[in-house]
Amino acid sequence: MSWKVWILALALVCIIEGIVPFVAPEKWIAAMKSIVEAGDVKTVRNVGLGLLLVGVGVIWLVTT
Repeated sequence: MSWKVWILALALVCIIEGIVPFVAPEKWIAAMKSIVEAGDVKTVRNVGLGLLLVGVGVIWLVTT
């Protein structure tokens, strides 16, 4: 893979990550507050794991 592919992948991540705060900032803030209010490292880690699994699953489905 060339460096251009990595830059394009990073750009795509930025676009995807920016969609929800741009389209529904109130809901995004509420979601972030609920994660922070949970105050539990385990909860934040579980959210991260869930997002990782979804990402890997989508990549697997698209590439097979």
